[in-house]
Amino acid sequence: MQQVVKMVDTLNKAVGIILSLMLGVMSILIIVQVISRFLIHFPLTWSEELSRYLMMYIVFAGASLAMRHNQLISIELLPELISAKKRKVVIILVAILSIVFFGILFFQGLNMLEHVQAQTSPGLGISMAIPYAALPIGSLLLALNAIALIFDISSKKEDEK
Repeated sequence: MQQVVKMVDTLNKAVGIILSLMLGVMSILIIVQVISRFLIHFPLTWSEELSRYLMMYIVFAGASLAMRHNQLISIELLPELISAKKRKVVIILVAILSIVFFGILFFQGLNMLEHVQAQTSPGLGISMAIPYAALPIGSLLLALNAIALIFDISSKKEDEK
């Protein structure tokens, strides 16, 4: 179990670095787009589209990092009212249900890739499979992090939090 958690944590470090780079590129692109549109009066036709596609990857991969540390937005009324042992069970059940959802999302994302791979994006001229791949990649990362969360929580003792 601990090997799986360590493997996912190593993957998450790489994902975090990639996310940082993507966020930096997206921020620079948006600034350059604003400058080129309003100061130079020469808008870049592809920068807004690339920024949008980068944002899709950032959201999915960032959500997977939040999943690993149980930091996704949630309503915690029930877990706060029950004992630590029951709270652990509730968190694990929610993670298992999430894995089922991420599995459905993964396979539907793959199905969607088949339908859009022949289409090209208007600004960049790339296959639409590239931006749509954020869905299966992100859902796979989310599922892996949910599994690591389950292993991590189930291995903790009652007095740990």
